[in-house]
Amino acid sequence: MADQRALILAEETGGSSEETPEVGDVIEVEIHKDTHGAALLSIAQACDEGYTNELGKPQAIGRGTNGLLLFILGCGIQFVLVCLLFFFSEERMQDPYEEVGTKKMAEELRKSLASGQALPKSDATVHLCLIDHSVPWSQSMVTFIWLCKCVPAIVNAAWGTVVLASLPSGRSTISSKMGKLNIVALPLIPKILAVLGIQVPVVLLELALAYVGMRFLMYCNALGKLIVKAMSLSYIQIVPAVVFAGLSSKAFQLEVGKSFLVHEFKHLHITKMESWLSGLIKILCILAVTLWYCRIKHGHLQDFRMQCFIYKYKYIFVDCGSCGLDFFGFHLAN
Repeated sequence: MADQRALILAEETGGSSEETPEVGDVIEVEIHKDTHGAALLSIAQACDEGYTNELGKPQAIGRGTNGLLLFILGCGIQFVLVCLLFFFSEERMQDPYEEVGTKKMAEELRKSLASGQALPKSDATVHLCLIDHSVPWSQSMVTFIWLCKCVPAIVNAAWGTVVLASLPSGRSTISSKMGKLNIVALPLIPKILAVLGIQVPVVLLELALAYVGMRFLMYCNALGKLIVKAMSLSYIQIVPAVVFAGLSSKAFQLEVGKSFLVHEFKHLHITKMESWLSGLIKILCILAVTLWYCRIKHGHLQDFRMQCFIYKYKYIFVDCGSCGLDFFGFHLAN
């Protein structure tokens, strides 16, 4: 998994259970090189006794303040962009389909196809049909790809929340090992603030972006727009990384880039079967969400688009010599 690294550290447990403490699996979650990662590492450094004793309390406070300000800025910009996309751009794209019910329009097109009589060109249904250049199942395919893009970030944020909440309380928060900075503990109050003020908002933002992106893609009325806008949506995902790269020092970036949340779960044992099973579950879940959202929740819209696609091939493209192209005996137009 690109955004989450779960390492199973096998340990020999020779001797009786009374002599050897119970061990589980160590979960290691990568801290991303963005404003979210900057906030987590800065809080851990500000609370770490070794960091404070070596560099002084002002440095620790300054690092913590810097990380939190970066997080507020990156998270705030991302939140505003998601809201603008939802309340303005997506709503504007949805408006034409709300003026006349898509169920009614689909039924009009179906009756026209059955009777063999084309609807008047001035008809509102025909007008909307002509400006809709969707290709059947294209929304479902691109939505599936979009969810594949969103899931790693959602899973990583969720795992980070679980691991962070499970960390033991303590003042030795960072363990340096093999060139990595492992966050292994946090005092209770900073841990609660980090979970509620950083991890939970990140999870909610990732979920909101996935949902808004799905709605945005659903109402794209042309295949070209659909593909290009799906790529553009990814830009909102990387806003925290862009802000962090532009406003933080190179030294801080290097520190965040080698940081991890690490905790040993005593009763958790990840087997090889569970590792491939998780991948299969994700595939089935993404497929189920895609089919439900595109073919059931918005089934009326997809039905209209399918009837519109057939209507144009029967009544519009057949008399338009310059529309589309001929390909191995097939006439392709949109």
